Amino acid sequence: MTWKGMVRAVVLLSVLLATAGGALSATEPPAALVWLQVANDGFFNQDRGYTSGVELGVAPAGQPFSLRLGQDLYTPKSRNPSVPPAGQHPYAGWLYLAGDYRLELAPQLLLTSGLALGTTGERALGEEAQDLAHQLLGFNEYDGWDSQIAQRWGWIGQLRVDGRLPLWQGQRWQADVLLHLAGRGGNVQVDGAAGATLRLGLNPPPLQARLAPPDQPRRYLSLAAERRLVDRNVFLEGIRTRDYHVRPERQFDTLSAGLHWQQGRYQLDLDFYFPEQEFKGQRFHCRYGILRLAYWF
Repeated sequence: MTWKGMVRAVVLLSVLLATAGGALSATEPPAALVWLQVANDGFFNQDRGYTSGVELGVAPAGQPFSLRLGQDLYTPKSRNPSVPPAGQHPYAGWLYLAGDYRLELAPQLLLTSGLALGTTGERALGEEAQDLAHQLLGFNEYDGWDSQIAQRWGWIGQLRVDGRLPLWQGQRWQADVLLHLAGRGGNVQVDGAAGATLRLGLNPPPLQARLAPPDQPRRYLSLAAERRLVDRNVFLEGIRTRDYHVRPERQFDTLSAGLHWQQGRYQLDLDFYFPEQEFKGQRFHCRYGILRLAYWF
């Protein structure tokens, strides 16, 4: 997807969210936070690697859990060959349903556990989703989905610990650092990560297990760095020996930067990610952005 296509998609999503929100009375107390998240390398005018992700989620107000339904797509850069050329990402799709549970271990320490259940292969509907998006936006279709990784019913369990360190506190503006440790396990991905995020701006949100609408506006910037250690990634390694596959890098770093805005019931987050080489012989660096539009219903 190109940058122009991303602009069209962002405008459409914004209109849909605003229309849905405007249909509700602002005097009614919100029952849940609902969000639509779109990840795409079109923010950088690319179409390769982790090329697309869509997620719809809901977190009931005052409750420590959330539910998510999503799909991730991976493709090579070359769209015409039936099998990706050497040094390019395999075709892969992941369709999943996930749940998260949050627990405050201390006032500035949050534990999040999660479980995702889903499928790879043709059942993940990666080819159908990409073809539909490209047809709507007027782009060429990819010809190599017959070589995507094989079908597997999969699961991914996750534990993540986040801690907050205040750096500076003004009347409304503040700066802090979020530190995190995370691990994933299952028959799809097995890895661990550690990282830090610097936040600077107007009222960045606290770490809390039970989400609630903010009582004041939020505007802040974020800069983050993460080191990931990889034991298994079927989106690169494949599932069967005959799958087209590449060898993952066992560790790599990712830098990211974000813009965050919240006003009343509306919330918008835009983050850009710059990962290092993720597999051996990788010919192209893959960058992507994640746009998250949320509304308190």
